[in-house]
Amino acid sequence: MEITIQSVNFETSDSLNAYITKKLGKLNRFTEIRVAEVQLKILNITEKSNREVGVKLHVGDELFYASKNAEKFEDAASQAIEALERQVIKAKEKRH
Repeated sequence: MEITIQSVNFETSDSLNAYITKKLGKLNRFTEIRVAEVQLKILNITEKSNREVGVKLHVGDELFYASKNAEKFEDAASQAIEALERQVIKAKEKRH
């Protein structure tokens, strides 16, 4: 799986990149993922949940996307990847 992590207007830490890569790697138990694109943003809002993580997965001919906001990037990434897991499982069930 090819993973691209892009941060908008800030630098990510190696530990955050490793965390996201590890979480995405667990999705491979459900299906073969070719490419994962992750975009990290800090939103200009006054709410506490101003960290946004968007994840796009290329699985075969299908494309899955989830975006979540939270106080920390780790929480937003976990929520987005859990949403993608549900999408992938649902699509797999439809095919069979």
